[in-house]
Amino acid sequence: MRLLCYVLLLFAVQAPARAQTEQLQIIVGAINPKVVCRSNPAESYALYLPAQFSTNREWPIIYVFDPLARGEAAAEVVRPAAQKLGYIVAASNNSKNGPDGGSREAAIAMWDDTQLRLPVDPRRRYVAGMSGGSRVATSVALSCGDCVAGVIANAAGFPPDAAPPHPMKFAYFAAVGDADFNYPEFVRLRRKLDRAGARYRIRVFEGPHGWAPTEVWMEALNWMDIQAMASGTLPRATARIAASLQETFAGARAFESANEPLAAFREYEAAVRDFSGLADVGAAKAKLAELEKSNELKAAEKQEAADVEEQERIVKNPSIQMQKLATGDLDASGFSELLASISSLKRKAQPATRKNLVLRRAQIQLAMYAYESGQSCLTKKNYDTALSFFHLAAAGANKPGAAHYERARIFAIQSHKQKMLTELRLALASGYHEPAALDEAEFQPYRADPKFKELTAEWTKAERR
Repeated sequence: MRLLCYVLLLFAVQAPARAQTEQLQIIVGAINPKVVCRSNPAESYALYLPAQFSTNREWPIIYVFDPLARGEAAAEVVRPAAQKLGYIVAASNNSKNGPDGGSREAAIAMWDDTQLRLPVDPRRRYVAGMSGGSRVATSVALSCGDCVAGVIANAAGFPPDAAPPHPMKFAYFAAVGDADFNYPEFVRLRRKLDRAGARYRIRVFEGPHGWAPTEVWMEALNWMDIQAMASGTLPRATARIAASLQETFAGARAFESANEPLAAFREYEAAVRDFSGLADVGAAKAKLAELEKSNELKAAEKQEAADVEEQERIVKNPSIQMQKLATGDLDASGFSELLASISSLKRKAQPATRKNLVLRRAQIQLAMYAYESGQSCLTKKNYDTALSFFHLAAAGANKPGAAHYERARIFAIQSHKQKMLTELRLALASGYHEPAALDEAEFQPYRADPKFKELTAEWTKAERR
Protein backbone atom coordinates (compact mmCIF):
# COMPACT_ATOMS: atom_id res chain seq x y z
CA MET A 1 0.00 0.00 0.00
CA ARG A 2 1.41 3.35 -1.04
CA LEU A 3 2.22 5.52 1.96
CA LEU A 4 0.77 9.00 2.02
CA CYS A 5 2.92 11.39 3.96
CA TYR A 6 2.92 15.06 4.91
CA VAL A 7 5.85 17.15 3.80
CA LEU A 8 6.83 20.66 4.88
CA LEU A 9 8.26 22.50 1.91
CA LEU A 10 10.72 25.26 2.71
CA PHE A 11 12.62 26.97 -0.07
CA ALA A 12 13.72 30.33 -1.32
CA VAL A 13 11.09 32.16 -3.30
CA GLN A 14 11.79 31.90 -7.05
CA ALA A 15 11.27 35.61 -7.59
CA PRO A 16 13.50 38.68 -7.22
CA ALA A 17 12.92 38.70 -3.45
CA ARG A 18 14.92 35.53 -2.93
CA ALA A 19 15.55 36.25 0.72
CA GLN A 20 11.92 35.48 1.49
CA THR A 21 10.78 31.97 2.30
CA GLU A 22 7.45 30.23 2.04
CA GLN A 23 6.10 27.25 3.93
CA LEU A 24 3.39 24.97 2.56
CA GLN A 25 2.17 21.80 4.26
CA ILE A 26 0.67 19.37 1.77
CA ILE A 27 0.05 15.67 1.29
CA VAL A 28 2.44 13.92 -1.07
CA GLY A 29 1.03 11.09 -3.20
CA ALA A 30 -2.58 12.28 -2.94
CA ILE A 31 -4.63 15.14 -4.35
CA ASN A 32 -4.82 18.24 -2.15
CA PRO A 33 -8.23 19.60 -3.21
CA LYS A 34 -7.74 23.27 -2.36
CA VAL A 35 -4.53 25.28 -2.23
CA VAL A 36 -5.35 28.97 -1.90
CA CYS A 37 -3.28 31.34 -4.01
CA ARG A 38 -1.37 33.87 -1.91
CA SER A 39 -1.57 36.68 -4.45
CA ASN A 40 -5.34 36.25 -4.90
CA PRO A 41 -7.14 34.35 -2.12
CA ALA A 42 -10.27 34.13 -4.29
CA GLU A 43 -8.36 31.72 -6.53
CA SER A 44 -7.39 28.17 -5.61
CA TYR A 45 -6.28 24.95 -7.26
CA ALA A 46 -6.11 21.22 -6.64
CA LEU A 47 -2.50 20.09 -6.26
CA TYR A 48 -0.93 16.68 -6.77
CA LEU A 49 2.68 15.87 -5.96
CA PRO A 50 3.87 12.39 -6.98
CA ALA A 51 4.76 10.03 -4.15
CA GLN A 52 8.47 10.24 -5.05
CA PHE A 53 8.45 14.03 -4.72
CA SER A 54 11.32 15.74 -2.91
CA THR A 55 12.60 19.31 -2.75
CA ASN A 56 16.15 18.50 -3.84
CA ARG A 57 15.36 18.63 -7.58
CA GLU A 58 13.15 20.47 -10.05
CA TRP A 59 9.99 18.82 -11.39
CA PRO A 60 7.88 19.17 -14.53
CA ILE A 61 4.42 20.59 -13.88
CA ILE A 62 1.07 20.42 -15.70
CA TYR A 63 -1.43 23.26 -15.28
CA VAL A 64 -4.93 21.90 -15.91
CA PHE A 65 -8.15 23.71 -16.83
CA ASP A 66 -11.53 22.00 -16.58
CA PRO A 67 -14.47 23.69 -18.36
CA LEU A 68 -16.58 23.60 -15.17
CA ALA A 69 -13.87 24.53 -12.64
CA ARG A 70 -13.72 20.97 -11.26
CA GLY A 71 -10.10 21.13 -10.14
CA GLU A 72 -10.04 18.02 -7.99
CA ALA A 73 -11.77 15.89 -10.64
CA ALA A 74 -9.42 17.17 -13.36
CA ALA A 75 -6.37 16.44 -11.22
CA GLU A 76 -7.66 12.90 -10.67
CA VAL A 77 -7.82 12.36 -14.44
CA VAL A 78 -4.12 13.20 -14.75
CA ARG A 79 -2.95 11.66 -11.47
CA PRO A 80 -2.11 8.05 -12.52
CA ALA A 81 0.10 9.19 -15.41
CA ALA A 82 1.62 11.99 -13.33
CA GLN A 83 2.50 9.51 -10.59
CA LYS A 84 4.12 7.06 -12.97
CA LEU A 85 6.12 9.63 -14.92
CA GLY A 86 6.83 12.12 -12.15
CA TYR A 87 4.82 15.28 -12.85
CA ILE A 88 3.33 17.87 -10.51
CA VAL A 89 -0.33 18.62 -11.31
CA ALA A 90 -2.08 21.92 -10.54
CA ALA A 91 -5.74 22.14 -11.61
CA SER A 92 -7.75 25.34 -11.26
CA ASN A 93 -10.82 25.38 -9.03
CA ASN A 94 -12.04 28.63 -10.62
CA SER A 95 -11.50 28.63 -14.38
CA LYS A 96 -14.61 27.71 -16.35
CA ASN A 97 -16.10 28.14 -19.81
CA GLY A 98 -17.47 31.40 -21.10
CA PRO A 99 -16.42 35.03 -21.36
CA ASP A 100 -17.02 35.48 -17.63
CA GLY A 101 -15.29 32.23 -16.69
CA GLY A 102 -12.31 33.94 -15.07
CA SER A 103 -9.75 31.83 -16.93
CA ARG A 104 -7.16 34.59 -17.25
CA GLU A 105 -7.22 35.45 -13.55
CA ALA A 106 -7.16 31.77 -12.59
CA ALA A 107 -4.20 30.99 -14.85
CA ILE A 108 -2.13 33.91 -13.59
CA ALA A 109 -2.83 33.21 -9.92
CA MET A 110 -2.18 29.47 -10.18
CA TRP A 111 0.97 29.97 -12.24
CA ASP A 112 2.46 32.56 -9.88
CA ASP A 113 1.60 30.57 -6.77
CA THR A 114 3.19 27.32 -7.93
CA GLN A 115 6.29 29.08 -9.25
CA LEU A 116 6.79 30.64 -5.81
CA ARG A 117 6.03 27.58 -3.72
CA LEU A 118 7.29 24.58 -5.66
CA PRO A 119 10.58 23.49 -7.24
CA VAL A 120 9.30 23.71 -10.81
CA ASP A 121 11.57 23.01 -13.77
CA PRO A 122 11.25 26.25 -15.81
CA ARG A 123 12.05 24.33 -19.02
CA ARG A 124 9.26 21.80 -18.50
CA ARG A 125 6.02 23.62 -17.79
CA TYR A 126 2.95 22.21 -19.53
CA VAL A 127 -0.68 23.28 -19.86
CA ALA A 128 -3.66 21.02 -20.40
CA GLY A 129 -7.43 21.23 -20.52
CA MET A 130 -10.67 19.74 -21.76
CA SER A 131 -13.18 21.35 -24.13
CA GLY A 132 -13.18 25.09 -23.36
CA GLY A 133 -10.39 24.43 -20.89
CA SER A 134 -8.32 23.06 -23.75
CA ARG A 135 -8.70 26.35 -25.58
CA VAL A 136 -7.63 28.17 -22.41
CA ALA A 137 -4.52 25.99 -22.17
CA THR A 138 -3.59 26.61 -25.79
CA SER A 139 -4.17 30.35 -25.33
CA VAL A 140 -1.70 30.35 -22.44
CA ALA A 141 0.92 28.64 -24.61
CA LEU A 142 0.33 31.02 -27.52
CA SER A 143 0.54 34.14 -25.38
CA CYS A 144 3.58 33.52 -23.21
CA GLY A 145 6.42 33.13 -25.69
CA ASP A 146 8.54 30.14 -24.76
CA CYS A 147 7.36 29.77 -21.15
CA VAL A 148 5.38 26.60 -21.98
CA ALA A 149 7.02 23.43 -23.27
CA GLY A 150 3.86 21.67 -24.34
CA VAL A 151 0.07 21.54 -24.53
CA ILE A 152 -2.14 18.52 -23.89
CA ALA A 153 -5.50 19.31 -25.47
CA ASN A 154 -8.58 17.19 -24.76
CA ALA A 155 -11.75 17.39 -26.87
CA ALA A 156 -11.04 20.84 -28.38
CA GLY A 157 -8.23 22.50 -30.25
CA PHE A 158 -7.02 26.06 -30.68
CA PRO A 159 -9.09 29.13 -29.74
CA PRO A 160 -11.50 30.10 -32.55
CA ASP A 161 -9.42 33.09 -33.65
CA ALA A 162 -6.03 31.35 -33.49
CA ALA A 163 -4.02 28.95 -35.63
CA PRO A 164 -0.71 27.11 -35.18
CA PRO A 165 2.06 29.69 -35.63
CA HIS A 166 5.14 29.02 -37.72
CA PRO A 167 7.37 28.17 -36.04
CA MET A 168 5.37 26.73 -33.13
CA LYS A 169 7.57 26.75 -30.03
CA PHE A 170 5.59 24.28 -27.95
CA ALA A 171 4.86 20.58 -28.49
CA TYR A 172 1.19 19.74 -28.98
CA PHE A 173 -0.54 16.50 -27.99
CA ALA A 174 -4.27 16.30 -28.71
CA ALA A 175 -6.77 13.64 -27.63
CA VAL A 176 -10.28 13.37 -29.03
CA GLY A 177 -13.01 10.73 -28.84
CA ASP A 178 -14.15 9.14 -32.08
CA ALA A 179 -17.74 10.17 -31.19
CA ASP A 180 -16.77 13.70 -30.11
CA PHE A 181 -18.72 16.43 -31.90
CA ASN A 182 -15.41 18.33 -32.17
CA TYR A 183 -13.82 15.51 -34.17
CA PRO A 184 -14.01 17.47 -37.48
CA GLU A 185 -12.03 20.26 -35.85
CA PHE A 186 -9.06 17.95 -35.45
CA VAL A 187 -9.30 16.77 -39.04
CA ARG A 188 -8.78 20.38 -40.12
CA LEU A 189 -6.25 21.13 -37.38
CA ARG A 190 -4.02 18.25 -38.48
CA ARG A 191 -3.48 19.93 -41.85
CA LYS A 192 -2.67 23.26 -40.19
CA LEU A 193 -0.18 21.63 -37.84
CA ASP A 194 1.52 19.94 -40.78
CA ARG A 195 1.83 23.24 -42.63
CA ALA A 196 3.31 24.87 -39.53
CA GLY A 197 5.90 22.11 -39.17
CA ALA A 198 4.68 21.55 -35.62
CA ARG A 199 5.77 18.84 -33.22
CA TYR A 200 2.43 17.19 -32.59
CA ARG A 201 0.49 14.00 -32.13
CA ILE A 202 -3.28 13.54 -32.29
CA ARG A 203 -4.65 10.48 -30.53
CA VAL A 204 -8.19 9.31 -31.27
CA PHE A 205 -9.75 7.14 -28.57
CA GLU A 206 -13.10 5.40 -28.42
CA GLY A 207 -15.65 7.61 -26.71
CA PRO A 208 -17.62 10.88 -26.69
CA HIS A 209 -16.66 14.45 -25.77
CA GLY A 210 -14.66 14.43 -22.55
CA TRP A 211 -11.35 13.76 -20.84
CA ALA A 212 -9.11 11.14 -22.39
CA PRO A 213 -8.74 7.81 -20.54
CA THR A 214 -5.71 6.99 -18.39
CA GLU A 215 -3.84 5.07 -21.10
CA VAL A 216 -3.95 8.12 -23.38
CA TRP A 217 -2.60 10.31 -20.58
CA MET A 218 0.23 7.80 -20.11
CA GLU A 219 1.01 8.15 -23.79
CA ALA A 220 0.75 11.95 -23.65
CA LEU A 221 3.21 12.39 -20.78
CA ASN A 222 5.61 9.84 -22.21
CA TRP A 223 5.43 11.69 -25.53
CA MET A 224 6.22 14.98 -23.79
CA ASP A 225 9.24 13.29 -22.19
CA ILE A 226 10.43 12.15 -25.61
CA GLN A 227 10.01 15.70 -26.91
CA ALA A 228 12.05 16.96 -23.95
CA MET A 229 14.78 14.47 -24.81
CA ALA A 230 14.77 15.67 -28.42
CA SER A 231 15.08 19.31 -27.34
CA GLY A 232 17.75 18.61 -24.74
CA THR A 233 15.74 19.58 -21.64
CA LEU A 234 15.74 15.96 -20.45
CA PRO A 235 18.69 13.55 -20.73
CA ARG A 236 18.27 11.03 -23.51
CA ALA A 237 17.36 7.52 -22.40
CA THR A 238 18.22 5.26 -25.34
CA ALA A 239 16.27 2.23 -24.12
CA ARG A 240 13.16 4.30 -23.40
CA ILE A 241 13.32 6.00 -26.80
CA ALA A 242 13.61 2.62 -28.50
CA ALA A 243 10.70 1.21 -26.51
CA SER A 244 8.52 4.23 -27.35
CA LEU A 245 9.34 3.91 -31.04
CA GLN A 246 8.43 0.23 -30.97
CA GLU A 247 5.11 1.08 -29.29
CA THR A 248 4.37 3.48 -32.15
CA PHE A 249 5.24 0.76 -34.69
CA ALA A 250 3.03 -1.71 -32.83
CA GLY A 251 0.13 0.74 -32.94
CA ALA A 252 0.60 1.25 -36.67
CA ARG A 253 0.67 -2.49 -37.33
CA ALA A 254 -2.47 -2.95 -35.22
CA PHE A 255 -4.28 -0.39 -37.37
CA GLU A 256 -3.10 -2.17 -40.51
CA SER A 257 -4.43 -5.47 -39.17
CA ALA A 258 -7.76 -3.81 -38.38
CA ASN A 259 -7.96 -2.52 -41.96
CA GLU A 260 -7.61 1.12 -40.92
CA PRO A 261 -5.02 2.39 -43.43
CA LEU A 262 -5.42 6.09 -42.63
CA ALA A 263 -4.81 5.57 -38.91
CA ALA A 264 -1.82 3.34 -39.72
CA PHE A 265 -0.40 5.94 -42.10
CA ARG A 266 -0.64 8.62 -39.42
CA GLU A 267 1.12 6.41 -36.88
CA TYR A 268 4.04 5.91 -39.25
CA GLU A 269 4.05 9.66 -39.91
CA ALA A 270 4.23 10.22 -36.14
CA ALA A 271 7.14 7.80 -35.87
CA VAL A 272 9.14 9.77 -38.42
CA ARG A 273 8.16 13.16 -36.99
CA ASP A 274 8.78 12.22 -33.34
CA PHE A 275 11.90 10.09 -33.53
CA SER A 276 13.98 11.55 -36.35
CA GLY A 277 17.31 12.41 -34.78
CA LEU A 278 16.63 10.12 -31.83
CA ALA A 279 16.46 6.70 -33.51
CA ASP A 280 16.47 4.99 -36.89
CA VAL A 281 13.14 5.72 -38.60
CA GLY A 282 13.99 4.14 -41.96
CA ALA A 283 11.40 1.41 -41.54
CA ALA A 284 8.66 3.97 -40.89
CA LYS A 285 9.62 5.95 -43.98
CA ALA A 286 9.47 2.78 -46.07
CA LYS A 287 5.98 1.98 -44.81
CA LEU A 288 4.83 5.52 -45.56
CA ALA A 289 6.05 5.22 -49.13
CA GLU A 290 4.23 1.91 -49.47
CA LEU A 291 0.95 3.16 -48.01
CA GLU A 292 0.95 6.34 -50.08
CA LYS A 293 0.43 4.18 -53.18
CA SER A 294 -2.53 2.40 -51.60
CA ASN A 295 -6.02 2.86 -53.01
CA GLU A 296 -7.36 1.94 -49.57
CA LEU A 297 -5.61 4.96 -48.07
CA LYS A 298 -7.10 7.31 -50.66
CA ALA A 299 -10.57 5.85 -50.05
CA ALA A 300 -10.17 6.30 -46.28
CA GLU A 301 -9.16 9.94 -46.71
CA LYS A 302 -12.22 10.57 -48.90
CA GLN A 303 -14.48 8.88 -46.34
CA GLU A 304 -13.12 11.03 -43.53
CA ALA A 305 -13.79 14.19 -45.55
CA ALA A 306 -17.28 12.94 -46.42
CA ASP A 307 -18.04 12.27 -42.74
CA VAL A 308 -17.05 15.82 -41.83
CA GLU A 309 -19.31 17.21 -44.56
CA GLU A 310 -22.19 14.96 -43.46
CA GLN A 311 -22.00 16.19 -39.87
CA GLU A 312 -22.03 19.80 -41.07
CA ARG A 313 -25.08 19.07 -43.23
CA ILE A 314 -27.01 17.43 -40.39
CA VAL A 315 -26.52 20.27 -37.93
CA LYS A 316 -26.96 23.15 -40.39
CA ASN A 317 -30.74 23.64 -40.33
CA PRO A 318 -31.27 23.00 -36.59
CA SER A 319 -28.44 25.45 -35.86
CA ILE A 320 -30.16 28.10 -37.98
CA GLN A 321 -33.41 27.47 -36.10
CA MET A 322 -31.63 27.85 -32.76
CA GLN A 323 -30.20 31.17 -33.91
CA LYS A 324 -33.75 32.29 -34.60
CA LEU A 325 -34.79 31.13 -31.14
CA ALA A 326 -32.04 33.27 -29.61
CA THR A 327 -33.25 36.36 -31.45
CA GLY A 328 -36.93 35.73 -30.75
CA ASP A 329 -37.75 34.93 -34.37
CA LEU A 330 -38.81 31.30 -33.87
CA ASP A 331 -42.52 30.77 -33.26
CA ALA A 332 -44.11 27.94 -31.27
CA SER A 333 -44.60 25.80 -34.36
CA GLY A 334 -40.97 26.23 -35.36
CA PHE A 335 -39.83 25.32 -31.86
CA SER A 336 -41.91 22.14 -31.91
CA GLU A 337 -40.36 21.14 -35.23
CA LEU A 338 -36.87 21.87 -33.89
CA LEU A 339 -37.51 19.83 -30.76
CA ALA A 340 -38.84 16.94 -32.83
CA SER A 341 -35.83 16.99 -35.17
CA ILE A 342 -33.37 16.89 -32.27
CA SER A 343 -35.28 14.09 -30.56
CA SER A 344 -35.41 12.15 -33.83
CA LEU A 345 -31.68 12.55 -34.36
CA LYS A 346 -31.03 11.21 -30.87
CA ARG A 347 -33.07 8.08 -31.65
CA LYS A 348 -31.30 7.56 -34.98
CA ALA A 349 -27.90 7.85 -33.30
CA GLN A 350 -28.62 4.71 -31.27
CA PRO A 351 -27.17 2.22 -30.71
CA ALA A 352 -23.73 3.67 -30.02
CA THR A 353 -21.85 1.83 -32.76
CA ARG A 354 -19.08 2.86 -35.14
CA LYS A 355 -21.64 2.88 -37.91
CA ASN A 356 -23.48 5.71 -36.17
CA LEU A 357 -20.45 7.86 -35.33
CA VAL A 358 -21.43 10.78 -37.56
CA LEU A 359 -24.98 10.82 -36.20
CA ARG A 360 -23.71 10.68 -32.63
CA ARG A 361 -21.32 13.56 -33.23
CA ALA A 362 -24.09 15.67 -34.76
CA GLN A 363 -26.54 14.79 -31.98
CA ILE A 364 -24.20 15.93 -29.20
CA GLN A 365 -23.08 18.98 -31.16
CA LEU A 366 -26.66 20.24 -31.27
CA ALA A 367 -27.28 19.36 -27.62
CA MET A 368 -24.14 21.23 -26.61
CA TYR A 369 -25.05 24.22 -28.76
CA ALA A 370 -28.46 24.35 -27.09
CA TYR A 371 -26.95 24.06 -23.61
CA GLU A 372 -24.38 26.80 -24.18
CA SER A 373 -27.04 29.05 -25.71
CA GLY A 374 -29.18 28.44 -22.64
CA GLN A 375 -26.31 29.47 -20.38
CA SER A 376 -25.83 32.64 -22.39
CA CYS A 377 -29.53 33.53 -22.11
CA LEU A 378 -29.49 32.75 -18.40
CA THR A 379 -26.57 35.12 -17.87
CA LYS A 380 -28.58 37.82 -19.65
CA LYS A 381 -31.63 36.97 -17.50
CA ASN A 382 -33.59 36.03 -20.61
CA TYR A 383 -35.23 33.26 -18.63
CA ASP A 384 -37.98 32.04 -20.96
CA THR A 385 -35.62 31.62 -23.89
CA ALA A 386 -33.08 29.93 -21.63
CA LEU A 387 -35.77 27.45 -20.55
CA SER A 388 -36.44 26.63 -24.20
CA PHE A 389 -32.77 26.08 -24.95
CA PHE A 390 -32.31 23.82 -21.92
CA HIS A 391 -35.42 21.90 -23.03
CA LEU A 392 -33.69 21.27 -26.38
CA ALA A 393 -30.46 20.33 -24.63
CA ALA A 394 -32.24 17.79 -22.42
CA ALA A 395 -33.97 16.30 -25.46
CA GLY A 396 -30.70 15.88 -27.34
CA ALA A 397 -28.24 14.90 -24.62
CA ASN A 398 -27.49 11.33 -23.60
CA LYS A 399 -27.05 12.63 -20.06
CA PRO A 400 -29.64 15.40 -19.70
CA GLY A 401 -29.21 15.96 -15.97
CA ALA A 402 -27.27 19.23 -16.26
CA ALA A 403 -29.93 20.74 -18.53
CA HIS A 404 -32.70 19.77 -16.10
CA TYR A 405 -30.70 21.32 -13.26
CA GLU A 406 -30.39 24.61 -15.13
CA ARG A 407 -34.15 24.61 -15.77
CA ALA A 408 -34.65 24.06 -12.03
CA ARG A 409 -32.49 27.10 -11.27
CA ILE A 410 -34.64 29.26 -13.54
CA PHE A 411 -37.89 27.98 -12.04
CA ALA A 412 -36.47 28.73 -8.58
CA ILE A 413 -35.76 32.30 -9.66
CA GLN A 414 -39.31 32.57 -11.04
CA SER A 415 -40.79 31.16 -7.79
CA HIS A 416 -42.27 28.11 -9.55
CA LYS A 417 -41.60 25.69 -6.72
CA GLN A 418 -43.31 22.62 -8.15
CA LYS A 419 -41.65 22.97 -11.55
CA MET A 420 -38.32 23.47 -9.81
CA LEU A 421 -38.74 20.26 -7.80
CA THR A 422 -39.80 18.34 -10.90
CA GLU A 423 -36.70 19.42 -12.80
CA LEU A 424 -34.41 18.65 -9.87
CA ARG A 425 -35.87 15.15 -9.65
CA LEU A 426 -35.33 14.69 -13.39
CA ALA A 427 -31.73 15.83 -12.93
CA LEU A 428 -31.22 13.38 -10.07
CA ALA A 429 -32.83 10.53 -12.04
CA SER A 430 -30.42 11.29 -14.89
CA GLY A 431 -27.42 10.88 -12.60
CA TYR A 432 -26.75 14.55 -11.93
CA HIS A 433 -25.98 15.25 -8.27
CA GLU A 434 -23.03 17.60 -8.23
CA PRO A 435 -21.82 18.46 -4.72
CA ALA A 436 -23.10 21.80 -3.42
CA ALA A 437 -25.34 22.28 -6.47
CA LEU A 438 -28.34 22.80 -4.20
CA ASP A 439 -26.46 25.42 -2.19
CA GLU A 440 -26.76 27.99 -4.97
CA ALA A 441 -28.44 31.28 -4.09
CA GLU A 442 -31.52 30.52 -6.20
CA PHE A 443 -32.46 27.67 -3.89
CA GLN A 444 -31.99 29.48 -0.56
CA PRO A 445 -35.66 30.53 -0.22
CA TYR A 446 -36.66 26.86 -0.34
CA ARG A 447 -34.21 25.48 2.22
CA ALA A 448 -36.87 25.05 4.91
CA ASP A 449 -39.49 23.55 2.58
CA PRO A 450 -40.15 19.88 3.55
CA LYS A 451 -40.15 18.63 -0.04
CA PHE A 452 -36.93 20.47 -0.82
CA LYS A 453 -35.32 19.08 2.35
CA GLU A 454 -36.40 15.59 1.33
CA LEU A 455 -34.90 16.04 -2.14
CA THR A 456 -31.69 17.46 -0.62
CA ALA A 457 -31.32 14.30 1.45
CA GLU A 458 -31.73 12.14 -1.65
CA TRP A 459 -29.21 14.31 -3.48
CA THR A 460 -26.64 13.96 -0.70
CA LYS A 461 -27.20 10.21 -0.55
CA ALA A 462 -26.61 9.92 -4.29
CA GLU A 463 -23.35 11.91 -3.97
CA ARG A 464 -22.01 9.41 -1.44
CA ARG A 465 -22.65 6.33 -3.56
